[in-house]
Order: sequence, then structure tokens, then C-alpha cells
Amino acid sequence: MNKFITAIAATALALGAGACGEMAGEEAASIAGTWKANVDSAEFENNVSRYVLADGEYTCESCIPPYSVTANGEWQTIDRPGADGQMIEVVDDFTVKSAARRGDKDLGNSTWTVSEDGQSMTVEWTNLDGDEPTSGSTTYARANAGPEGSHAVSGGWTVSEIGEMSDAALTFSYTLDGDQYGSSGNGDSFTATLGGDPVAIEGSESNVMVAVEQTGDNSYRETYSRDGEVISVVDLTIDGDTMSAESTDPRDGGVVRWTATRQ
Repeated sequence: MNKFITAIAATALALGAGACGEMAGEEAASIAGTWKANVDSAEFENNVSRYVLADGEYTCESCIPPYSVTANGEWQTIDRPGADGQMIEVVDDFTVKSAARRGDKDLGNSTWTVSEDGQSMTVEWTNLDGDEPTSGSTTYARANAGPEGSHAVSGGWTVSEIGEMSDAALTFSYTLDGDQYGSSGNGDSFTATLGGDPVAIEGSESNVMVAVEQTGDNSYRETYSRDGEVISVVDLTIDGDTMSAESTDPRDGGVVRWTATRQ
């Protein structure tokens, strides 16, 4: 309920001065308000996911850092940001199921299905780590083949299409009060001082910190770090009711661009 009220208040901050002459234009351009990401706008650059599933072991080669886990359909202990258990089940030659947890809490699950010709893969996923469960699907195109004799999911994959996704996974809100910049979305939130020190993200168990700076009249940069290492830089630009975003991972050069629409 508090999150809903915050979203309504943020929207009022952005749109409430609509009859105040020049002030209306300034408020309409503010980042404050509720936004919904446009799935069809997503563009990916230097984003190749690489996996190997062979001889009863799954390896995520593109994960930072890479890791391996036994793929026998039973829970295995892992040491990953925000998760300490993973289960990989080989269903058949073209299908794999995966699940993750933290302690006794289920974080989500997914089913990976490779086409018969081996050139595309659809991942149907459910994320349970939020105020509201979310689900969706993503289709990948093969970038390169896996090792000889490995499972069909092995190799390199690039995103070719993002399918339907729960609204809760796409909707987020911002507040702006002087130099206090706030963000919230489906259980995660933070309030940072523009130009100030990194702050923790409430609701996240991944030990990620975020610092925010204003880079222009209607543009902002969010810098995410873990243990002092920058893991993502997100540049946001507001043009009326449209937000343009570019997220860069400096560790591997991966870039994702997308837009969102004010709600």
C-alpha cells in the first residue's frame, strides 16, 4: 500500500502543475512519476550469453565471474550475488529447467527450450523475488555452437525478441525532492542524494550500491557497484513523457538501450 501511495504522490508531483503556465512544461519533463518500460524498444549490443552443459555439469561462461554447477535435477550450493542455491534439470535433448533460491526462499524458475534446428531458444521465466511474482519469456538466436557432444542449450546466444511480460516487471517510479532522488519498483527501492555517496538498495540481497548524479537539465546517471566494483552504469534522459535509457556493463562492454512511457 505504501508503494502504491508513493507512486500516486510521484505522479502528482510530475503532473499536478498542469495549469501553471511555464511551470507545467518543467514538471512534465521531470523524472518524477510512474513509468512503464516499452518492451519492443529494447536493443542489445555486445550481449552474448554463453553456456556449456555437458557431462552432467552446467557452466555459465558469460556470468561474471563464470561458475559451474552439477546438473542432476537436485539443489546445489552456489555462491552468487543474492542466491545460494541452484537446480538444473535436463528434461530432454532440447529442454532444460532451472531454479534458484536464497536460504529457504524460492527466487524463481525458468524453462529453456531449444528449437529442433538448434538455432533459437525460448526461455520462459518466473521471478518470485519481489512484492509481486512476475513472469515472461525471451527468445534468443544462436551466435555460435557449443562444444561437440554438449547439450543443445550450449553455445552463445543473443536476444532476438522479448515476449509478453508482467506489468509489475515493467513498471517503476521515481521521486525528486530537491537533491533527493528516489526510485522504486516491485519491492526494490532507494533514495540517494544527487552527487552524493552510494546507498544500499532496500529489498535487494545482492549487496549492490547505487550512486546518482545529474548530468543535464533532464538527464541522470545511476552507477551501480558491488564491493567497490562498478557493475552497471545507467544513463536516463527525460523528454516530456518519454524516458530513454542506456545501461552499460563496463566489465564486458554489454549495452542495453530501451525507452519507457510516463503513466
